[in-house]
Amino acid sequence: MRKITTLALLMTSIILSSPSFAFAESVQEKSEFASSLEETLGHFWALEQNLDDKNAELALIHATHPISELYDSMKPQLKAADPALDAQVQKTLMDLKDKANTTISRAQAQQAIDNAKGVVAIARSTIVGDELSNDSAFKVQLMKVLLDTSIAEYGEAVSDGVIGEMAEFQDGSAFVWRSQQIFAEIESDIDAHIAEEIDESYEDLWNAYDAKADPLEIQTIANRIIHELDESQEAKIEFASSLEETLGHFWALEQNLDDKNAELALIHATHPISELYDSMKPQLKAADPALDAQVQKTLMDLKDKANTTISRAQAQQAIDDAKGVVAIARSTIVGDYLSNSVDTKLILMKVLLDTSIAEYGEAVSDGVIGEMAEFQDGSAFVWRSQQIFAEIESDIDAHIAEEIDESYEDLWNAYDARANPLQVETLAGGVIHEIDEVLGVEDEGNDLLEYVETIEELLDQTKQEYAKGDTDLALSLATKAYLDNYEFLEAPLIELGQRELMEEVEVMLREELRGMIRNGEPISEVNAQIDAIQAKMKTIGTVVPEFGTIAMMVLVVAITSIIAITAKSRINLRV
Repeated sequence: MRKITTLALLMTSIILSSPSFAFAESVQEKSEFASSLEETLGHFWALEQNLDDKNAELALIHATHPISELYDSMKPQLKAADPALDAQVQKTLMDLKDKANTTISRAQAQQAIDNAKGVVAIARSTIVGDELSNDSAFKVQLMKVLLDTSIAEYGEAVSDGVIGEMAEFQDGSAFVWRSQQIFAEIESDIDAHIAEEIDESYEDLWNAYDAKADPLEIQTIANRIIHELDESQEAKIEFASSLEETLGHFWALEQNLDDKNAELALIHATHPISELYDSMKPQLKAADPALDAQVQKTLMDLKDKANTTISRAQAQQAIDDAKGVVAIARSTIVGDYLSNSVDTKLILMKVLLDTSIAEYGEAVSDGVIGEMAEFQDGSAFVWRSQQIFAEIESDIDAHIAEEIDESYEDLWNAYDARANPLQVETLAGGVIHEIDEVLGVEDEGNDLLEYVETIEELLDQTKQEYAKGDTDLALSLATKAYLDNYEFLEAPLIELGQRELMEEVEVMLREELRGMIRNGEPISEVNAQIDAIQAKMKTIGTVVPEFGTIAMMVLVVAITSIIAITAKSRINLRV
């Protein structure tokens, strides 16, 4: 079951900006190379403007800058990849300052610029590669680098409303222009509301340039665009987390098929389509309706094709088919660049572990498993997080990796021992802490009241979208209210002796409201249901602050007993 904490969502900004962990080394080098190419294109644009204005001095500066500075940073990769191409790039950029100036015709100068643009395109394809170059998330990264650089250039150029350094002012303008050109290429891939905000911010930024505004104003507006770009990627991280939980359910399904447990196999075969798909549908439908239909059908068929009534081999084929469509959905929606980022994988590990804590808390009490499906959910999400860790273990500090390995061992031992939920939370939290250390952030913890407030906001949005007739989006929002938020409240409510309230709201939100939306019930009835849920959430909001005191008391006991957990032999699903 998918939950994205506020911290996990904010980590998207690190994915797209941290050179230490956002990319494997080779991808980071490609990103830096591509950034130099984008700045080069920005200089070409500034060169064209100055040629039109017959400003020979500034035209020469922008014709010279790519070869005098940017080429040096690109040469090692060009030379290693193709010495002939390196020589071609060097000669073309060297010639530019001689061929693109005000002493020859504008048409001849443009031809020299167009030739340079052509060699930039060849260099991009050769060094960066077409697949990475066309990845939306990669382009977002390039936009952010250009905007960051433009802030620095403008700050050097303008003071007290006066341009002191015209070349740097034009550099800033050129890099803003180039970032906006890239944005035009990916705008259709971004949420329409966020895209509209970015368009408006660009308009504000250009107005500030025209007014020779204070550099801090330029920085504020440019950073607003950067923040909006980060927000545009959050939905992809959410989508990716749903895919990871789906893979966790597939693993649990396989274990139950091996154990010939038909009831639990059906639960894990059904869960991806009954809950997780609803949250993914809007993005799938927007990106590729045919893929949306394929995902829906494959997950719908899974419960019929992967069960104990057919051979194990036939069931596995159905699961493998579903894994295949998950891979296609990941590549289409999330993109390979973002999917392969070490930071992305670390964040997905955190989301899975956070969710496993909630599932375990709902499943185990006093050393007894009361809800086996939820216990297996918790196990599956720990397993999936560990699988992701295996993919990136070699990319992180060896000492931290060793500590994470040890923490996973302790966590599985706690599962085997049916430990107190707070022990499991502490151990899973230990892995999360190590992840935060790699990412360079501090985990401030989750305020339960934030979940309450987020649920109320999501339900308000559900009302609005349902009233507009967007059933898919309304269902997705209601699903997020439950999966991403309410489930984090379930275990604390049980601990507080509010199981009846917890179960009542769970049914109202998970089953009744979502069923009403699916069935197209009248707007007034859906609104009334939401109002009733929100009234219950007000009650929950008065209760959950008490959990902190109880949790701290129990935690003291939990920590002292962790060392008493002894290793037990692994069994399927730790059952």
